[in-house]
Amino acid sequence: MSVAVFIFLKKQYLFQVKVDGIYTLSTIQEYFDFINFECPVFNGFAIGRLEDSAKVIPKKMPPYRKRFYKIMLILSGEIEMRNNQDNAYLETNTLFFSGEGHIQSWESIAPMSGYVIYFTSDFYSVVHKKNKLHSDFPFFTHNASMSIKITTDESEHLQRTCENIISLSQQELSHKEDIFRSYLNILLLESKNLYEKKIGTNAVVQDSDKRILNSFNQLIEQQYGTGNEEVLKSVKEFAKQLYIHPTHLNYVVKSLKGNTALQLVHNRKLQEAKSLLLQTSKTVSEIAYDLHFDNPTHFVRFVKKKTGKTPLQLRNT
Repeated sequence: MSVAVFIFLKKQYLFQVKVDGIYTLSTIQEYFDFINFECPVFNGFAIGRLEDSAKVIPKKMPPYRKRFYKIMLILSGEIEMRNNQDNAYLETNTLFFSGEGHIQSWESIAPMSGYVIYFTSDFYSVVHKKNKLHSDFPFFTHNASMSIKITTDESEHLQRTCENIISLSQQELSHKEDIFRSYLNILLLESKNLYEKKIGTNAVVQDSDKRILNSFNQLIEQQYGTGNEEVLKSVKEFAKQLYIHPTHLNYVVKSLKGNTALQLVHNRKLQEAKSLLLQTSKTVSEIAYDLHFDNPTHFVRFVKKKTGKTPLQLRNT
């Protein structure tokens, strides 16, 4: 075994933490250590060039769940990326988005160039409200399209912004992190404009209802990847945590999403089930208990009702 391979495996052993059969990486630095990539982290923010990371990171990445956000601008190259239950080939002039708590894996197809930005919700929320990451930027939600194709001009414009950030990261500056937050917000807003142009936009909703929906979505996300034995299951339990009546929670969710609150809970659970079925080799029974079903039979019935297929049929699709 070469020294390089030994060091990589040693770092994997030191930093990997498995929850529900998935490597869980809580910080950006843990992620860098895991993939053997050296890049400065500025208190919850980092930016690097894809061509630099491609020299050291594994060509095939096992499934992992991360506790930070990721934006990737691919200028050239190709990678097969799985984000939650979705799979796509990302190539030249592509913007890729991944939110906090998402499950990812990849296989590198061709050497890439471009940029990748990592940041935590805590870094962003120093200036902006944390819940704006989901309410204002739809590409970070769990069921959003993970990537969009952009034009060469759009790509070159974002490239200039990324180069400015990298240049600043190499300088000794006062208030550097505040400058990064400003650039990050510009990138997010420009990405939102591009995303809405390519994918579409939602109607404007009342701020109070929007806050309730976002807090509800955040509570749902907290039920996964933490290893907690006690989780929220019923709409009544979620509503209690939000200090509102279950009827009002249902009204808000129905008016904004077109689904009941329980449907939103079930949809997220189904997405998690698909991710575990497609990205791990865990048995159906193991996944059922990971998702807090009383027994595997209930899990099989749940999946069959929602998809028309059994868990094993989904896995083999």
